Amino acid sequence: MIIKKRPVITWLLNPDTPGFQEGLTFAAPKRFVNYEILNEELKHLKDIREMKPNWGLPELVMPSFERVMEKSAPAFERIMPDLFKEFSETDECGILILRNNETLVFGFGDGQLNIWFFNEQNGHSVFLFSAGYEYAEGQPKLLMTDSILYDDNLLSGTIQNRINEIGIRLRFIAIYLAVKKYVKVETVIIPQGTYTAVEGTPLEYVEKKKVVNQTGQEVIVMDSKWFRKIINDNNIPVRGFFRMQNKKNTDGEWYKERIFVDPFIRHGYHRNAKIEDDI
Repeated sequence: MIIKKRPVITWLLNPDTPGFQEGLTFAAPKRFVNYEILNEELKHLKDIREMKPNWGLPELVMPSFERVMEKSAPAFERIMPDLFKEFSETDECGILILRNNETLVFGFGDGQLNIWFFNEQNGHSVFLFSAGYEYAEGQPKLLMTDSILYDDNLLSGTIQNRINEIGIRLRFIAIYLAVKKYVKVETVIIPQGTYTAVEGTPLEYVEKKKVVNQTGQEVIVMDSKWFRKIINDNNIPVRGFFRMQNKKNTDGEWYKERIFVDPFIRHGYHRNAKIEDDI
């Protein structure tokens, strides 16, 4: 797997470099007024960059980590307003590298979450939109310019689908941070420019064992090996059951006979899980 260079990441992690990074641009909106809106939203991110927040290293979210998030999401969704408050108090911010060539820049503050969404195209980080989320009396509220939301060159689908998709990305950030903080996870730091083995990958998936980082700085791989090896060392009671048993008669011919297996204790198991194929 290759993590390609992303201009927005280079720009954010080098705040002393003036202006904008080469290759950092924004999409061509359908409505002329949105050119200025996108420019202002990118300038807002530039102002934040100049404050030198602690972005940390960019974090690559692996499919196995996303599956841990999916399993944890129902529990964290119930306390989402509390998570927003908690992460705002600590000014959580960061850069996520997602599949489908997406880059999410995020930051919490004043009880709300803000994101800047980029799509990576041919060596360019293309800025598509910015959005915010907050909880008022326990209810989520999307904070976004209507003109951007209704622009067909920037977003696709029905208006409700657009609202839902953006809301999913915003909640994704909160659940991601909650899993990092409250669930035991595995991380691998990938230096720039060299192949790095991701240990724990089964030998039959050799092509997935190494990652090369071309971003220009270190990247943290957010992974979970729980789905690579499933281990249960507990004693497992097994109830009695009927089964068809193979037997051989006096003429040497095989036949099946129904027998009853008495209850017994099974002493755990180890088995390999299916590795993801869509990194």
